[in-house]
Amino acid sequence: MGQHAPLESITLERRTAPMQQRARDRIDLVLAATESLLATTPVDTITTSTIAAEAKVPVSSIYRYFPNVFAIYKELFETRTTQLHACIADILEDGSFTSWRERHLAVMLALRKTLGDDPVYRSLFHLMLTTRELRIVKEHANAQIAAYLAARWERGLDGFEGGAPLLVARMATEIFTSFETLTSGEAQSAWTDRMFAEATVALERYLSVYLKD
Repeated sequence: MGQHAPLESITLERRTAPMQQRARDRIDLVLAATESLLATTPVDTITTSTIAAEAKVPVSSIYRYFPNVFAIYKELFETRTTQLHACIADILEDGSFTSWRERHLAVMLALRKTLGDDPVYRSLFHLMLTTRELRIVKEHANAQIAAYLAARWERGLDGFEGGAPLLVARMATEIFTSFETLTSGEAQSAWTDRMFAEATVALERYLSVYLKD
């Protein structure tokens, strides 16, 4: 994937914030080109040079804003996880559900839809698992959703009782993302559907210890 500097020297933060529309447009081209390559080519062939060629911009334009290809992957992944987490929050705050079990199923279906509709998300999640420079990004995303759940449960929402909210939220998040982990890099198949069903059951049974209708 191009750059393999020691882990401690890798930065994943964008270099500068674009001030002009032209600069923002160029960043959008870079992100769109990376998405296109992730959806159509083996990830180990993607470099800043191939992204620049796909985006039809100079390589120097990429390095002006992104220190390496990992920083581009991070931005794409965080955009998607932000959208997924917002969707989860909307479901959990929706008063039309009559039980936490209905909310649970809706949340799992939202995850399934994300994985089914967006092949780039699957590729990015696989990168978060298999690339040492990016593992911290996945860990941060999990910590965010766990913190949100813990804040709900500390207020007794969803009928939470009998456990430490943050500990339960961390475990629930790991079970929730186990489906992504077990199917990352895989094409959608009947096996994927079976793994989704098992993850859904596993999470519901775990939460049933702490959540009450």
